Amino acid sequence: MSLRLRLWIAAAFAAVFFLIPSPDTTAGRAYLGTLKVREWLLDKDDGPLASVVRDGLLPPLAVEYRLSPPDADVSAEQAAEVARAVTEWTAARRIEQGGDAALPAVDESQRPLGLLIRAGANGVRAELATDGSSTVEKEWAYPSRGSLIPAFLAIILAIATQRIVISLFLGSVAGAAWFLATGGGVVGFTPTLLEALSAPLTGLWHLLTDTLWHDVLGDPHTWLGRDEVEAGKGVEPVWQSDEGFQARIILFVIFLFMAIGVMSKSGGIQGMVQWISRFAKGPVSTQLCTWFTGLLIFFDDYSNCIIAGTTMQPLGDKNRVSREKIAYIVDSTAAPIAGLSIFSTWIAYEITQYRAPLTLVTNEAGEPYLASDAFAVFIQTIPYRFYCLFALMLIGMSILMRRDFGPMLKAEVRARQQGKPIADDAKPMVGRELAEMQPPAGAPRRPLNGFLPVGVLVAVTIGLIYYYGAYSVDGVYRVPADLDGFLARSRWILGNSSTEKALMWSAMWSFVAAAVLTLSQRILTTTQVFASALRSAKSLGIAIVILMLAWCIGRTCKDLGTAFYLTAAFRDFMSAAILPILMFLLAGLIAFATGTSYGTMAILLPNVVVLSHTIGAESSFGGPALMILTIGSVLEGSIFGDHCSPISDTTVLSSLGTRCDHLHHVQTQIPYALLTMITATVCGYLPMVLLGTSWWWLSLPLGAAVMAGFLLAFGRDASRASA
Repeated sequence: MSLRLRLWIAAAFAAVFFLIPSPDTTAGRAYLGTLKVREWLLDKDDGPLASVVRDGLLPPLAVEYRLSPPDADVSAEQAAEVARAVTEWTAARRIEQGGDAALPAVDESQRPLGLLIRAGANGVRAELATDGSSTVEKEWAYPSRGSLIPAFLAIILAIATQRIVISLFLGSVAGAAWFLATGGGVVGFTPTLLEALSAPLTGLWHLLTDTLWHDVLGDPHTWLGRDEVEAGKGVEPVWQSDEGFQARIILFVIFLFMAIGVMSKSGGIQGMVQWISRFAKGPVSTQLCTWFTGLLIFFDDYSNCIIAGTTMQPLGDKNRVSREKIAYIVDSTAAPIAGLSIFSTWIAYEITQYRAPLTLVTNEAGEPYLASDAFAVFIQTIPYRFYCLFALMLIGMSILMRRDFGPMLKAEVRARQQGKPIADDAKPMVGRELAEMQPPAGAPRRPLNGFLPVGVLVAVTIGLIYYYGAYSVDGVYRVPADLDGFLARSRWILGNSSTEKALMWSAMWSFVAAAVLTLSQRILTTTQVFASALRSAKSLGIAIVILMLAWCIGRTCKDLGTAFYLTAAFRDFMSAAILPILMFLLAGLIAFATGTSYGTMAILLPNVVVLSHTIGAESSFGGPALMILTIGSVLEGSIFGDHCSPISDTTVLSSLGTRCDHLHHVQTQIPYALLTMITATVCGYLPMVLLGTSWWWLSLPLGAAVMAGFLLAFGRDASRASA
């Protein structure tokens, strides 16, 4: 991509920064205040509600919402939204502990807890009366346009300079500096001249100590050990915890690459490639094998990116497929298939984000939804998961039609006609240590030495996901006895497991399996095994830095309230006719700006259930129909934004697994993601809001025809196109 084009794209993103509407109205500020108060109330660790539970019962909330300037209608609307938080909090605690009806519930007969909320011009203050004599108080400044700075700055610099590490670093420091310069959310904070001048240095210190070490990496003792809970709270100990999540993902990547290093040095990878090469004899079959491999690893997107990427990249090089195309196939298969699969690490997370507020609305028969209906609602969203469905479809069409376009076409022409699967100026995510690791002369190339460690990885991952979900840390089987059937028990186990721990330990055992196989066959010595493992891990240096910086920006955006600001900015545009499309695009923008689809879902899903149901009930659309369509659109927009974002962890892992230049991967994938997004909007969500959800079957062939027409009109066969 030329410098001029990069600067134009960077300028376009800079313009978007200023064009995003401001929620600086009475209703907009009130909604920002509601989001902050609800976040505080729903926090299971630092929120105030846990302290007022007595004998498993929690009083209802009596909310008084005072606005400045006063607006009775807005106050009543926001007070009702806040009041629902107590029901959602108790429902979430029951879900975490297996749905036991004896666990926290709202007792309407108790005297309500008084919650006074004052939303002014600069911030919001909440005062919760926990009993007759004590009050818990909290105040926050409203998120501002400055909350967009870290993500937009990192993305603009990355596009303009193609220096991803320095761009992420500067974006993170800028976000941390802005956070401190605005008082960390303190209402009415004005920095002194010295504080303003020292903000870059204090921001750097805050980034390294608070954000990176404490928030991202977490307490080291939780990385490998079990998560215990404080005694005396009447809560069963479980495996699941967010503490150390990112550190465990890093350990997963490191141990898996150590296993890959041993497999490469022992000839196992080469044996796998030779075996698969029977089916991948050219560019088309190689791409199809990559696609099918990604579809088979439907249970987790992280595993998908690494396994499919590292396995298929050597075949892509051999058969003249660009690493950019392999990275695109891997990345655009991993999240969509995991997001759609009913047996994946995604479904548990997706369901838990809307399961609690689901109990506050009614189904088509006018009866209240139950928390157990969340999975059925997820199944109902699948026909409307247009981005994922079209993304998977576009991959197959591009391969079978032999058509590529945009920067991807240039990459494929380079690979096909010049024999260069990677550009001359590329900076692969993995160092040369792993790429140059070859087995000793005369060493056998046995497929077993590659397939068995991968099989161990898959089997141990599935086994530990089951174990962590089904058993407490004390080894007690905790799946509720009233769950009927294999599907119901499996869904519950997935929802209560600790996936990243399963991945971490499975990668360790995969490394052990690769080492034992190699040593037992006397292909390598013990010294050579550990030397190859360490050399492989060493090659990850830059990738781990990028991954950690991406998480740092995501955490900084959370502290600044980026997602809240964007949600409130677009709230005034919501109506039944455009709500699904707006939420799809808003989720995409939030995921792009923050680099996390999970974080986007966590912000939007709990808030759109009641909102979409209410708007739908007041229109001819119907509450349940609009709610299901909107839930699906949020899930899809989150994945779309994730695919486009250079600060997304799955985008980084796809570049890592395929040893592709990260920015080259992002630049070549974005046009395909945009085509899929436009198709999903025009051929998917637009017909749904115009004709009704019963016409979903029409959207799939219509979208396929549009994408096929685009490929025929603008795509070219890389084998025949001019360089």
